[in-house]
Amino acid sequence: MRPRQLEIPSLLDILVKEHEEVRTLLKDLSALISDNKFLVAADRIKAFRPYIDQHVIDEEAKVLKILLDAYGREKSARAIAVFQEHREIHQLIRELQETIYISSDKSREVRDALEDLMRRHFEAEESWIFPWVLETYRKTTV
Repeated sequence: MRPRQLEIPSLLDILVKEHEEVRTLLKDLSALISDNKFLVAADRIKAFRPYIDQHVIDEEAKVLKILLDAYGREKSARAIAVFQEHREIHQLIRELQETIYISSDKSREVRDALEDLMRRHFEAEESWIFPWVLETYRKTTV
């Protein structure tokens, strides 16, 4: 997979829309797990992974790159820390995929951890990282 070839303003709009789609998917997964519909939930998770992979590639290869190029690692440290959460998100998705067949209690626990992490992660991206990137992009492309 490669980053999408879009200008930063368009890419940021798409990423925010994808956050909404992921929020909806997480609610759907939550309902499926609560209703003990584990096979359907497992299929949804399987379909979800490539989607998340593309999203992460775009954020790290294009969005974070804007900050690193403009400010360097030290001044971008907070944003780097948020993007490093992608590893934990991937780990929780893998764990959810594995536990969904084994333990409904463990699946619920992992689902809750994933929902909490993604809520905080999306909030950080949408409230200050994406606006900072857009502002930086506009300053550097004028």
